[in-house]
Amino acid sequence: MVAPDGDVLVAATYREPLDLGGGPLPFNHVSNAPHLVVARFSPGGTLRWAHGLTPAMASTRARVGGLAVDGEGNVWLGGTSAGFTLGARELPAGPFLARLSPQGALERVRRFDGEGTLAINALAPDGTGGVVVAGDFSGQRHFGDAVRQAPEGQRSAFVVSLDGHGQTRWSRVWSARAEGLVTARAVAVDVFGGVYVTGAYAGGVCFGGPALVTVRQRTPFALKLSPEGAHVWSRDLRGTEGTASAVAVGPDRVFVGGNFSGRFYFRGEPHTSSGAQGFVAAFDAAGKERWARSFAATASALATDDAGQLTLVGSHDGGLDLGARGGAPAGLYVARLHPEDGASLWVRTFSSPSAPQARSVAVDLGGHAVVAGALARIYPEGTPYPRPRDGFLLRLKP
Repeated sequence: MVAPDGDVLVAATYREPLDLGGGPLPFNHVSNAPHLVVARFSPGGTLRWAHGLTPAMASTRARVGGLAVDGEGNVWLGGTSAGFTLGARELPAGPFLARLSPQGALERVRRFDGEGTLAINALAPDGTGGVVVAGDFSGQRHFGDAVRQAPEGQRSAFVVSLDGHGQTRWSRVWSARAEGLVTARAVAVDVFGGVYVTGAYAGGVCFGGPALVTVRQRTPFALKLSPEGAHVWSRDLRGTEGTASAVAVGPDRVFVGGNFSGRFYFRGEPHTSSGAQGFVAAFDAAGKERWARSFAATASALATDDAGQLTLVGSHDGGLDLGARGGAPAGLYVARLHPEDGASLWVRTFSSPSAPQARSVAVDLGGHAVVAGALARIYPEGTPYPRPRDGFLLRLKP
């Protein structure tokens, strides 16, 4: 995530001693639960500050669900806490939302009390000092304006709008009809305060317009809400199976990205995949279809710049067909697309013998693309935790 001054913010979990350049971060050698790190780097990659938070509970699962920076440089962090503390403030175990000052001081902590599970999957600044939170839950939760209930045995999607003090402005919840699920995986806010949400659903769901119905296990969707949370439009990629896990907004454009298998039609053109492939679909602000591209790679994260251009990141197995020259070895890719037709402006690839994962991308005011992600690490037998990974930050010139 890039701050207004060009600094780069990252948040992640770690399970072994860690030093980002400012000295070893706190580490509890007794606990096998994940630790949490939040760090701020200069545009050139110099560490400004880093906080390592140790877990109070030995086996509680910790997770980073979303990171956002508002116009004042405050850092909003959401996820699942293992009972962390930072200074004199606590992040109680369970789902949380926290605001840190630009200097990294923990200023506010917000919880969503209730029963069942709740996952925060994405955050987005709303342009007024507040933040919009998206995710899914089961059971019963109090989102600040109302107690919301998910149908028994189902997961429902939620979106909550909070002001700069962490107080709820409004919340919305969507549940599937009969047996099914709805999950919100990404959120973005345009310059007019419009809220865009993407994710997946199974069964049938009504977001406020015509009902959407699928026979697939999961079908991608995108929807727009007004600044007050009212339904504006909702769309799905009917006929295909997958999830819309990324969203970005530009001038009169909303870009939706994710992965799919099967077939969907966009502006009457078919997009077909016999296995998991990536897609990017562009709508205008009124929900009209503009263009779509599908390709042999994942579409993990999207970002736009001041020119409205779209930056896309993901991984591929060697069959990348976004315009990279030659047979690029398997690994990571970063691509920039034209907002009007999706044509590739440039594509960079980075080979890796492991399975890289691009988790996020942002573009600063100078047009530099900043990518954060993880690389799989090969460990000998007997590693104390599964699937060890190393994190990375990558900054590319415009």
